Amino acid sequence: MRPSLDRIVAVWLLAALTGTATAHSWPEQTVRLGPDGKEVGKPGADRSHIENGAEADFLIPPNGGPKVFEPNQKIVRDDQGPLTDSSYSTQYPMLSVAPGDFVAIKHRENGHVTRPDKTNPMKPINRGTIYLYGTTENDLSNVNLMDVHLKWTADGKGGNGKGKLLATRNYDDGQCHEMKPADGDFEGIGDYRKEKISKADQLLCQSDIKIPEDAPVGKVYTVIWVWDWPDMKEQGVAVPPAEYNSDAVATPETYTGVVDFKIVDPCDDSLGEVKGPTCKTNTASNANVKFAMDAPATARGIATQLAEPFIVKIPQAGANVPSATADPKHIPMAMLIGQKPSDFPLPADILAKQNVPGGADMPAVTPAPSADKGGTADSDSAGGGDEEVVTITSTVPEGFTTMTVTRPKAAAADKTPEPKPRGIRLGRRHRL
Repeated sequence: MRPSLDRIVAVWLLAALTGTATAHSWPEQTVRLGPDGKEVGKPGADRSHIENGAEADFLIPPNGGPKVFEPNQKIVRDDQGPLTDSSYSTQYPMLSVAPGDFVAIKHRENGHVTRPDKTNPMKPINRGTIYLYGTTENDLSNVNLMDVHLKWTADGKGGNGKGKLLATRNYDDGQCHEMKPADGDFEGIGDYRKEKISKADQLLCQSDIKIPEDAPVGKVYTVIWVWDWPDMKEQGVAVPPAEYNSDAVATPETYTGVVDFKIVDPCDDSLGEVKGPTCKTNTASNANVKFAMDAPATARGIATQLAEPFIVKIPQAGANVPSATADPKHIPMAMLIGQKPSDFPLPADILAKQNVPGGADMPAVTPAPSADKGGTADSDSAGGGDEEVVTITSTVPEGFTTMTVTRPKAAAADKTPEPKPRGIRLGRRHRL
């Protein structure tokens, strides 16, 4: 663990002692994900990283002015605009990745997941939408939010064509939680997740994305993180609308940040033992790799995010949706959509229906038995028939990877039939 994470824990402790987490969020850590979904190597940081958080977040529209989006509002804070030699350091390095790698971009939830309905009930149930835009144009000094956000599209043809939409994510990834504040866990979400997902006092949220396969080796690939988190006029809205100054929004509130990746050859020594997906020495060993559900949640990616780049669908070329939509199975607190909860902590039937990515009920902390000991796993041989197996196939130019996710059957918890698992193909260019 790098030294900065110790300081992160200190910040969380300070928040707990003062009774509330007052900071907002920004991307502050990056890490490569191996073919089994496990984190590999040392983490990287965001551009011009600020550790104490006092000035790390960047709010659009800014406080003190009209609460509307305007064409001249910059997309990132001033010190994050240019990419310079001082943008990264030995302590806060730029992460090296290969074309086609999966990476996790992490942020702290700072209470926006575990206590928003008590403190601010008008926020969307998915806790806002994160948009991730990629570009090889690294200097963002003169780039405005409205040049990029809701303009760049998945096919790279939207707006000025200088970048593309890589992924959309729910701010709440279904598992993250903060350290329990001194004044208690009003909603019960934090306590529930600590019990059911991770024994850690805090678990960072993550957005897992795929570095484009055509990212040029030897260059820097820049990812812009945009978190749309408005106050809505109506409580219980599933996701914020994908439009500027929407009539459904009471107060727009958007935060941004930027991370960079050094693109190296898939077989480069800097990647360590786990090479890039197209390295010839690596593809054979990647065949039939199982997704590491038995790894701690603090050290692996999220299966559905690896499989689905656009969890929140938004209007753009090729997408037949009139406004932002998201499948409720990917919204952890989906039972609150359209509701106005008044009793806290939330009742057990709502907490128990928080979905892990993929639509199942929360798994127990105890990992499922390894399915590859002495044979191939199936739903009858692993866990005595109380688990299901989901197969995810990731295609790369030379070979393929099959990841198997084992999780408790939803039917065991709610007595309703669970849809049959289906193969999900990764690695192709996903277009809306």
